[in-house]
Amino acid sequence: MPRLLYINEKFGHDATIILDSGDACWVSVGKRGVLVRSHGHSFWGGLLGSLFGPKLYQERNIYQALNVAQALAAKFRPVPQIKCKDMMLRAFCTAVWQCSSPELVKAVLNDPALLAA
Repeated sequence: MPRLLYINEKFGHDATIILDSGDACWVSVGKRGVLVRSHGHSFWGGLLGSLFGPKLYQERNIYQALNVAQALAAKFRPVPQIKCKDMMLRAFCTAVWQCSSPELVKAVLNDPALLAA
């Protein structure tokens, strides 16, 4: 079962979720878009992973990211552990929570069917 490492809504909007595979996914939502990265769950992985980890999803158009967030919110049921006030952060974290590996996160978030809905 995945576990939530942290959610930060005070100094930015980001969260880190540890997947079943042991990898961590960092989700960042801002005025310039959404970025999801993967990194190893360790001290150095956590410190440098949000900067240098492989990008699983990136959308710089905030309106496009909002459309994807709305589609994700409709597709996945809410998770009680994810208590975000920000709708976009909650939608992306919920989608990441449902995945067991970074490859699956990448496939789910970049699914073209999300935009067709």
